[in-house]
Amino acid sequence: MRKRTLSLASGEVEVNIVRSSRRTVALYVQPGGTLLIRAPWYVPLQLLMQFAAHKSPWIERQVSRLKHVTPPGTPVTIIDGGTVPFMGRELTVTVRHGSARRVSHNEDGLILNVTRDPAPEDLTNMTEAWYLREAKAYLPERTRRLAEQYSHLLPAPGTISVRKMKRRWGTCHTGGAIWLNRELMKKSPDLIDYVIIHELCHLVHHNHGREYYELLSRILPDFRELRKRLQQ
Repeated sequence: MRKRTLSLASGEVEVNIVRSSRRTVALYVQPGGTLLIRAPWYVPLQLLMQFAAHKSPWIERQVSRLKHVTPPGTPVTIIDGGTVPFMGRELTVTVRHGSARRVSHNEDGLILNVTRDPAPEDLTNMTEAWYLREAKAYLPERTRRLAEQYSHLLPAPGTISVRKMKRRWGTCHTGGAIWLNRELMKKSPDLIDYVIIHELCHLVHHNHGREYYELLSRILPDFRELRKRLQQ
């Protein structure tokens, strides 16, 4: 991924260009206010930047709306007695000393068992590893269930993978592969479903055109409200 900047009336915006075997050029303004350009391999850089400049009024509006939105993956400070978000609720962190390092949770709390006085990064690393385990256990299975529930509208996905992403909640790749951000586990179940269905709809329409949003609205009539909540 190569980084550039685009000059707007309100200032410069960072531009990330991702090339692939796709057939069209697409622009996305991401949380935090950066511009992502997805493009075919064969389109020259100069044409991509000219295309973005032509869309500068739209880009400025989106940057203004999203520049103060916290991108997914922003670190959470972990302290004894603090809280962490998990599937729509706040879990109170309890640090305990014991004979083995492990992480568990119940309805109200996250328990971090440590073998010595931990450094702050130790608690962060343990919690991030826990988020990833929970995401791998929940997100692929939930994706398959939603694809089955709406099988009259959506095809079955290919591989479903989970990882930490800095800028996106999910991606849909050529061949039906779906990647989901483990940070989704910090959101409520209805927002998790929104992101999953958003990506499943891309198995039918690989852009954000009118037909894509018509399909999305058939499944989630309130998708605009869900999208707004996701960005908060």
